[in-house]
Amino acid sequence: MTGSGGRGAAGGAASGGDKGTGGLSGSGGAAGSGGAAGHAGSGGTAGKPGGSGGAAGSGSGGAAGGGGPVGAVPPMGWNSWNTFQCNMNEMLIKQIADTMVSSGMQAAGYQYVNLDDCWMDGRDSSGKLRWNTSKFPSGIPALADYVHGKGLKLGIYEVPNSTTCVGLYGGISKTVAVGSGGHETSDAQTFASWGIDYLKYDKCTGPLSGFAVMHDALVATGRPIFYSINPGDGSGCPPNTCSIDLLKIANMWRIGFDINASWSSVIGLVDQDQNLSSYAGPGHWNDPDMMEVGNGSLTDVEGRSHFSMWAMLAAPLIAGNDLRSMSAATKATLTNTDVIAVDQDPLGHQGKLVASPGTNLQVWSKTLTGTNVRAVALLNRGTASASMTVTWSALGLPAGSASVRDLWSHTDLGPFTDSYTASSVPGHGVVMLKVTSTP
Repeated sequence: MTGSGGRGAAGGAASGGDKGTGGLSGSGGAAGSGGAAGHAGSGGTAGKPGGSGGAAGSGSGGAAGGGGPVGAVPPMGWNSWNTFQCNMNEMLIKQIADTMVSSGMQAAGYQYVNLDDCWMDGRDSSGKLRWNTSKFPSGIPALADYVHGKGLKLGIYEVPNSTTCVGLYGGISKTVAVGSGGHETSDAQTFASWGIDYLKYDKCTGPLSGFAVMHDALVATGRPIFYSINPGDGSGCPPNTCSIDLLKIANMWRIGFDINASWSSVIGLVDQDQNLSSYAGPGHWNDPDMMEVGNGSLTDVEGRSHFSMWAMLAAPLIAGNDLRSMSAATKATLTNTDVIAVDQDPLGHQGKLVASPGTNLQVWSKTLTGTNVRAVALLNRGTASASMTVTWSALGLPAGSASVRDLWSHTDLGPFTDSYTASSVPGHGVVMLKVTSTP
């Protein structure tokens, strides 16, 4: 959140062990094998004993999903804040998980279902975190089991301060909206015992030093937990200026202001991320914030541009809309597997701006796995449609023939020599291509 009362989209989680400069890593853990430390108590409401944490045991809370290091590719999932803010509960989260499967989003690569702020209800007499039993009557561990049973993963939210952002700015009691500052070891163990797979850790005016403390606490649990942080108070703390070593501390970090569902916000964050490509790679990603596809005033054309540019930037694809009622166009955007493959390419390169052929016209290139393969975004930031050309030389490809595929029409356009021209890129629109140089 921001000091002005806006709510920041940050936070994070960690994983099983250090990955050098790439943040945290772990074994990924098949369902059941991840070994949660055991389930927590029954929760409890404010003023009542109850709890969390749970004693170490043989809990079944292993993370769903395959092996490999945590954060080897940008995370894909959903977060509750952009649409629901504090108005989320157990039924909603279960319905979101159900819809993630039934809509085809899981098959397209989405896996994290993330609770943002407002899930907690203070601490019990032993200092352990409690969930809000009115919102989560079955408890967070049971919710984790439900989500894992769908082959998905569960994420949660906390802050390196004594109270979260809604306690600071949202009118929620500070004895309810408690932060993890000073409780990092206990809270990390609690999250592991509940079967949590992702921690979003939001600064909320807490100390920057707190991010490394939680990193160490998460690693010590032995559970693979993706660690996403927001080290800025509404303005980000990008890796080229932040005073803490983001690449060693987290799997991803917010780089700018809090997103909203407007074209100016989306484009502003693209600009903030433009010069940060050298910091991104497997295990450590720049985060221009959760997506607003399907929300607010964004048109379907703008939503496709938003999604395309997040993929070009190797950004996390964390949806923020109501999946249960999304339009066919929003669903088609979020499940475009050609574009998702660009985001999830295992090389982990972040795209770069390589040409500006006219006012408000940009050509972006992202190197993909293979020999002489590029993803290309022809981005029209203006309001009128425009003809746009990409040259192979701008992409660092050899002169001559190259095959071109349109990733939104899912059409192989055929071979072209030295360049390709899209005759009409709509205002606020994008043409996204895969260009492969052919011998």
